[in-house]
Amino acid sequence: MQLSRIFFRNPGTKLLALAIACVTWFVLSGQRRERISERSYRIPLSIVNVPAGTMIVSSLPDAIDVRVRGAFTPLRGLEPGKLEAVVDLADAVPGEKRYPLAPGDINVPQEVEVIAIAPAEIRFVLDAVAEKTLPIVAEVTGQPAPGTQLDEVTAEPKSARIIGPAKTLARIVNLPTEPISIEGRDAGFSETTTLALQASGVRVREGQVVTVRVRIRPAPAPEPTPRPTPGHGRKGRT
Repeated sequence: MQLSRIFFRNPGTKLLALAIACVTWFVLSGQRRERISERSYRIPLSIVNVPAGTMIVSSLPDAIDVRVRGAFTPLRGLEPGKLEAVVDLADAVPGEKRYPLAPGDINVPQEVEVIAIAPAEIRFVLDAVAEKTLPIVAEVTGQPAPGTQLDEVTAEPKSARIIGPAKTLARIVNLPTEPISIEGRDAGFSETTTLALQASGVRVREGQVVTVRVRIRPAPAPEPTPRPTPGHGRKGRT
């Protein structure tokens, strides 16, 4: 009697629990019954939490290849556009780094297993960010018109401030402009141009636009060819 009373107490709650257990069993057993599939994806590589005052100065792959495995239904529900590999640099310091890629770096659902990643690791260089003020050098090409010559080339502003990787900035001593042509010019002129930065990761903070002033003047007259003096070179009489 006591046992039957306990068994039939709160029948609604017990029936609900039984229904939940049955549904859970059905779902789990259904996943086990489903065929296991594998698929390959090419997904983007995301770098997060780059430490303040640093920057990546080496090339990185735009994407990586992953192969995943799981039951057919979860795999079919994957949205490739939302998959990515995430590399967290929260505790990184400047220098050359090797970061092995692990399944936990791929944002797949729990029921999907990452079984292969290529490349298995990424390598990159992290450098401190620095600023530097350097003189501007105006670059000219070509030759002025015949009878004239280049006199002077100046740039305004005379210097510019750049920002970029500290090791790269240490090797830069001046900032050339994009070339200005003086081909066939017979008089001075001014022209606006920009700085020609070739180093990767370097950008101009102040002084990107430059006014180049060119002075051209007449070439000096050629020196006259000296004439031989009379009698010069004659042999004396015997």
